[in-house]
Amino acid sequence: MKTILSFSLLYAVLVSFGFGRLHAGGPPTRTIGTITDKTLVAWVRLAGAKQRGGSVVTMIDTDERFDGIVFGEASPGKWMAGSDFFRRTEKRQEAYATEAVDGKAFVQMAISYRGNEVTIYRNAKRYARYKITSPQSFKSGCKVLIGLRYIGGQGEVGFLAGAIDDVRIYASALTGEHLAALKPNGDAGHKSIKPVAWWTFKDGSTAYGNKMFGETKLVGNAKIADGRLILDGKNSYLIASKPPPAFRPEIQSMFYKARHPDTGNMWDTWLYLHDGTYYLYYLANKGRGWNNISMARSKDGVHWLEVGQVLYKGPGVTWMGTGSTWKSPNYKTDGRFFMNFSEWKGPRQTIFFAESTDLLRWKRLGGEFEFKQDERWYQPRGRWDCIWTIARPGGGLYGYWTATPKGETGGRFGFGETLDGVRWKALMPPKVHGVGGGEVGAIEKIGGKYYMMFGSRGRMVTLIADKPQGPFHAAKKNFSFLSGHTYFSRMLRTPGGVLGNHHSIARNRQVSFAPLKTVVIDKEGTMCLGWWKGNEKMKHKSIPVKLPANIRASVTAPIMLDTAFDAKVGVILEGTLSLPEKASSPRRGLYIECGKDKGGAILLDSAGLAELGLISADGSGFKAQKKVNREITFAKPARFRLLLKGVLLEFYLDDIMIECFSLPSPATGRIGLICGDKTDSLADLKAWR
Repeated sequence: MKTILSFSLLYAVLVSFGFGRLHAGGPPTRTIGTITDKTLVAWVRLAGAKQRGGSVVTMIDTDERFDGIVFGEASPGKWMAGSDFFRRTEKRQEAYATEAVDGKAFVQMAISYRGNEVTIYRNAKRYARYKITSPQSFKSGCKVLIGLRYIGGQGEVGFLAGAIDDVRIYASALTGEHLAALKPNGDAGHKSIKPVAWWTFKDGSTAYGNKMFGETKLVGNAKIADGRLILDGKNSYLIASKPPPAFRPEIQSMFYKARHPDTGNMWDTWLYLHDGTYYLYYLANKGRGWNNISMARSKDGVHWLEVGQVLYKGPGVTWMGTGSTWKSPNYKTDGRFFMNFSEWKGPRQTIFFAESTDLLRWKRLGGEFEFKQDERWYQPRGRWDCIWTIARPGGGLYGYWTATPKGETGGRFGFGETLDGVRWKALMPPKVHGVGGGEVGAIEKIGGKYYMMFGSRGRMVTLIADKPQGPFHAAKKNFSFLSGHTYFSRMLRTPGGVLGNHHSIARNRQVSFAPLKTVVIDKEGTMCLGWWKGNEKMKHKSIPVKLPANIRASVTAPIMLDTAFDAKVGVILEGTLSLPEKASSPRRGLYIECGKDKGGAILLDSAGLAELGLISADGSGFKAQKKVNREITFAKPARFRLLLKGVLLEFYLDDIMIECFSLPSPATGRIGLICGDKTDSLADLKAWR
């Protein structure tokens, strides 16, 4: 399967080779906003009957939903109505006639979509008819492919070999009688039925005279000869689409969300700090499956400017895996940085590498550097993903990565070494006690011990060792230091200490990069995530906080602030909180409105155990969705911080992060205080935009 980086890159490449705007041609057409009932018509001469899955013409939208005239995909030698995941395709095609190809005759193929009925015509005679669950609509901005079935996150799929004389799209369902009246390169049809797009290829032109689908360009070896489009079935097709709008990144803070059209939704994140610039990398999926690594950068670790995609999965790869970035052990002489990432290709997952000299432009290293499972200690088809490095005594680097060690080793992850940063040798995995399988987030030496962030069962836990080779043990306190609507924390070495980062997950599965945090190790050696002083730069503008004029004590009902915050932009609310005196006392905390008469609540008991969940505006019906005990003794009163933007929030107590949480709908900007039986339990309130 051939893959491409993205349509925007394809467009740029085509332009660089001289494909400019082509002149409009063909008969007048009408422009409409949305097409549901429609007919795809084409006169095609196949180069052979053994080809499978090529499309004469396809309409495909930005969500990769498509309809097309496809040959031989489900059944050899038979025409079908192609669609995304066969949603509008009849799979049982025993009754379909097999196409006889002589290499000379052109056949008129048409598919008519009328409501929930699909009819396929061959030379204006019914070839097949069946019902579908629901039709697919196409809006202005969708693409038209001629000679290709699909283009998107999986690359280019379904090339057709042959010649095409005429292609039309009608915004109505034509009948066999209508189709019989059509002649290639001739009359458009009945006076009241005109095509919304028409390619005749006359005089070598690819133009069709319609604004709905944008510019038309030839790709690969596609060419026009004798008024026909010639396709080789290997890399050639015609594409009609509107150029994507120029991407103009905006500086973001608090919860950063990737917005570049070539990136898609984010997932795992990692950072590298060099010469005062923070480089943020993230695994992402434009289309289906994790298929690219994109990035942003910042001068302060708070305000991020998006860069976009820096690596894309290789040909034939099912999906990519996450990675990390490190400086070459020989940086003084070679000036290189390395990035590792995994790819699942064929039966297993293995690790690959890329190099850069500026941390912005990345080049894949060759297959000779592929790092595979060492079958002495690791399952040959187990996990093999995401190396995290630390300095190796005597030179080079130690690495820890997600792996599937053989049971007799007692290991839970991979361990190895390198002298040059890219040629890796696997070693026996360290023994691990107190946790099952999972994923390596990061590891650093802090205060004489090695602290590992390890992903297990959808949470991040702490493993501790005295030596790089282990053994590793589960932390005695605050073992699960990150959970809730978030995952996969990493570490960042800075001159001021080790920071932690992770991503936050909205309930619709959209992912953002959460604010950086400091890694806190207390006197007992317990690790927590805490408020990073650098995040003070988020406080752009002070907002006066107004309490209601008449405050009445209530055990459960929130006391709503008179200040209306702009939660879309983001708000930081700080103050002091006196925890309840007794375990039996009413809990205290915050109410965050996110709909009519409903919101999210953060409630704390006398020991600082927090419950986060949903609650009614009058304080009734609280349903805890997350319980957190950081096993820390907090001050009396404790200092709290609430970070809120859209549906995402974070809550801190005495600068220790208690939890990340996602609301079911965006916050309205109205915040309330849940004071229990003491109205002044929350005080000294301050807020910033």
